[in-house]
Amino acid sequence: MFPECLECRGIRGMCGINPCPLLAEVRSQLPVVEPTSIDEMVGPSPPQLFVGRYGYPDVRAGPSASWLSENDSEFAPSATGDPADLFGRPLEEVAARHANLITGGQRMKVQEAQRPGQMLETTQEIAMAARSVDVELDFASPIRIGRSPTFDSMSTPLGPTGEVLRAEVVGHPSIPRKVDSIAGETDLLATDAMDELSASSIGEAHISRLLSSGILGRESARRLVPTRWSITATDDMLGKRLWRRARDLPSIDKVLVYEATYLDNRFHIILTPGLWAFHMLEAWTRGSLWSDSGKVLGDWEEMEPRTKYADRVTGAYYAARLGVLEHMLSVGRSGACLIWRDIGEGYWAPVGVWLIRETVREAMKQTPKQFDSLKEAVDYVGPRVSSSDDLRNSWFVKRGQQTRLDSF
Repeated sequence: MFPECLECRGIRGMCGINPCPLLAEVRSQLPVVEPTSIDEMVGPSPPQLFVGRYGYPDVRAGPSASWLSENDSEFAPSATGDPADLFGRPLEEVAARHANLITGGQRMKVQEAQRPGQMLETTQEIAMAARSVDVELDFASPIRIGRSPTFDSMSTPLGPTGEVLRAEVVGHPSIPRKVDSIAGETDLLATDAMDELSASSIGEAHISRLLSSGILGRESARRLVPTRWSITATDDMLGKRLWRRARDLPSIDKVLVYEATYLDNRFHIILTPGLWAFHMLEAWTRGSLWSDSGKVLGDWEEMEPRTKYADRVTGAYYAARLGVLEHMLSVGRSGACLIWRDIGEGYWAPVGVWLIRETVREAMKQTPKQFDSLKEAVDYVGPRVSSSDDLRNSWFVKRGQQTRLDSF
């Protein structure tokens, strides 16, 4: 393991070794599938698509479909395309369900979203669907099933990929009326479109698909958005929308601590009275996927959402923040927040930032422990996290120890 592994996370190739040896070890722990090859298929798309980022603004884009039906295997993907449906399932199952998807694509310019060809039209139709839809794919050359999937710390695992000659939806996809309406509004800003979709109970996974496939925004500005970017952009924009509503709510009057654990990701969430601030600390503990010695990373914001990308915690920052702001709106209270995430060696396969978003949501459903001060809360949380010193010396805690104008 190299010192830069935690920064690279198998994406940037910083060590020069291809494929990443750590991710190769992850793949070896997945269920073994009998190798075979196919050059055409008809199968259910969860619905799901993938837009790559390499070569941007020329990207590879296309739909994903399962070569296993929902009835054929316990590892078939969910029927809504939302990985959150798998929350609570064991890691092996979560990773394998997405690894069983085949993604077909073609190289295209991101501006083609404005005047899509047949391939992109099919991909956009799948993006709009609320539930699984059958898709027919013809490949330029045989696709080998059973080979190792690709893992990404942001998005769900990606199974075999190949060049597609033809893609066609079989049957009639179920498209929510609001999604159909928004897709046809070519004078609506993407941010406003996301506001309207969210207000109509369209989930972030569906919104991210629409953004990625170039369906949202004014017609002249519509672009394909790489999947990794669209996930973070959706969490960020929805979070900012909630922050604008939460900032003027009355503050909580106690310090509250929420806790939840899933797939060896242990969360401690501290809410304090006062003006908005958000600090997330990620501790990759000794023996975890990207660190053999342990390391703590952190990003924060104060008074308002940050404009610079949280490049240390990355997409997990925005996913966690969204869950906290949703809770504040639901209880009608504002405040500041510190999140500590411990990642243990049991999290041996990265499955995407949806895990962070859903575990934070689960934590916020629990009855919190109450304290009269931040110090008392830190004294409680400190012995329960991997590095008490890093917690006590964090920006958020030191900020809370200073005399502030709003305390008078």
